[in-house]
Amino acid sequence: MKILASDFDNTIYFSEDKEKSNKNIASIKKFISHGNIFCIITGRNYSDLKILLNEYNIPYSYLVCEDGAKIFNNVDYCIDTTYLDKKDIEKIKKILDELKCDYYLDDGYNKTEYLGDVVKIVINCKDEEEKEKLVKIIKEKIDVHIYASRTHVNIINKDVNKKHALEKLITLENLNFNNIHVIGDNDNDYEMIKFFKGAVIKEHHKVLDELNKKEYKTLSDYIEELMKN
Repeated sequence: MKILASDFDNTIYFSEDKEKSNKNIASIKKFISHGNIFCIITGRNYSDLKILLNEYNIPYSYLVCEDGAKIFNNVDYCIDTTYLDKKDIEKIKKILDELKCDYYLDDGYNKTEYLGDVVKIVINCKDEEEKEKLVKIIKEKIDVHIYASRTHVNIINKDVNKKHALEKLITLENLNFNNIHVIGDNDNDYEMIKFFKGAVIKEHHKVLDELNKKEYKTLSDYIEELMKN
C-alpha cells in the first residue's frame, strides 16, 4: 500500500485545463481502487475545496486544508486544528489596517470575525513587490508563518506547514512513514517535498529547484510510475 499526498491547485486541478484535470482525477481513482491512500493537501479552506471536489467528483482518503491548519478524514470529520494566536491576530490586524490592506480572517470553512476561531489570515494581493513588502513587514514584527501565493499573502500559525501536517496525520491515523510519497508545485510545498519521498510538477515555483527532485509533467504521470513499483 502506498500513501500519496498531493497539492491541489496546478497539481491535481487546473482551472484553465479541464482535460489535464480529468486525466489526473482518473489516475487518482485508479490509485485508490488498488488499495492505496490518497491525501489532498492544500492552502484552500475546506468549503472552497469541497465545491471543486464535488463538481469534479474527486475522491480522497484525507483532506489537509489551510496548509495543514485543518485535517479531515474521508468522512470529512476534522481530526486536528491549529489556530492562530489571538494576540498575534490583533497585532497583524493593526498592521494591515494601517497599510489599508484588503484582507479577511478564515476559520477553515468561511470568513469570520471571531478571533478565537481563526486559522489563517488571507491578504488579497497580486502585485509581486507589494507581496514581498508585506511578508517582510509581518515577519520582522510577529512570529508567524507567512508566505505569498499567486494572488494572496497567507498567514498561519508558526507551527503550521504541510510537512508538519503530514507528520500529525501519520501519528493520528497510525500510518506508515515509509509509505508516504508527496508531490506539489508551489513554495508552500517545499518542506513536505524536502522531507518526504517526493516529486515536483514540471511547471513549478523556482524555489523548488534547489530540492533537485524528479519532475513530472502531470500528477497522472507520477501516479502511473508509483503504481508500477
